Amino acid sequence: MNSVSLRFINTLILSLFCLLGLTGLYGLVCPSPAFLYEIHRAAGWALILLIPWKSFISLRSLRRGLDRRFDRNLMIVVSIVLAVATLTVLVLGVMWAWNLGEYYVWIGPYAYSGIGWHWGIALGLAPLFLIHVWRRWPRPKRTDFAGRRQALKLMGLGVATVATWGVAETLSKVLQSEDSPRRFTGSREDGSFTGLDYPVTSGADQGKIRLTPETWKLTVKGAVKTPLTLSYADVLALSVSKVTATLDCTGGWYTTQVWQGIRLLDLLAHAGIHHEKVGIILRDVSGYAAHFTPAESQEILLATQVGGQVLDHWHGYPLRAVVPSRRGWHWVKWLTEIEVLAIL
Repeated sequence: MNSVSLRFINTLILSLFCLLGLTGLYGLVCPSPAFLYEIHRAAGWALILLIPWKSFISLRSLRRGLDRRFDRNLMIVVSIVLAVATLTVLVLGVMWAWNLGEYYVWIGPYAYSGIGWHWGIALGLAPLFLIHVWRRWPRPKRTDFAGRRQALKLMGLGVATVATWGVAETLSKVLQSEDSPRRFTGSREDGSFTGLDYPVTSGADQGKIRLTPETWKLTVKGAVKTPLTLSYADVLALSVSKVTATLDCTGGWYTTQVWQGIRLLDLLAHAGIHHEKVGIILRDVSGYAAHFTPAESQEILLATQVGGQVLDHWHGYPLRAVVPSRRGWHWVKWLTEIEVLAIL
């Protein structure tokens, strides 16, 4: 393989890594639009199709072996770790999409869902990838992509990617469980329209403090005309709005429920705001916070009930956020504070 082909393949892989990273990071925040998830999957299959060529490049480099240069030896180790981690991420993604193996995967002493490991390892290998690009990636030249041959290569990869992606998606639909259909995000349905009977996910330091209606208060502060401090009874009296929304967790499950509570905009109307455009920060009792834009604040419901049942502790009692346009880790539970920020 000549230097032009080497730079051509490496540049394609770099581009795919960037595309996968950007769409993957977006997918950890927002559950829509669906086409970005499909782009992510298609890019993943394109990367898989390039593995034979990249393997040839890597093996040719490894044949030179170690030498006295510490920098080269270190980069060989980094490259091997990066390759193994990348293959692991790809395998986990395919296994999850095709419903292969168990829901939880053990790696060492830890067990997470296959999709949880997929994005967790991907985030972890980002620094290694940047180091590898910095130290080893040959800079592409315009001539590497010029000419009929290179155009045919790109067209061939594009056609093969679309075909492989199409077959893979068809296969994933065939292999999915009828009891837990797969959403376009890749998450599997669990406990929809069953009230409190849906999964619980929380951070390591969340949920340790149990709140009681006698002592719990909700404060509204910041750029408001009248700061509020509401008791649980006050919140219940205002909880008259309902919305059907899907909670899509990055751990690999989703659930659609009927949530009841207070619309954030209705609550802010009681407090009054100084500016037309405001940002919102929702905080829980432990200090965990999520930030929202003015547009997102219009859809937020502060829920006290789900499916006609009062929230229990692990589902966020006494108050949790419902944010349809965000993934589950933005649906702040054990809510105690709302801060309004003026956007100039």
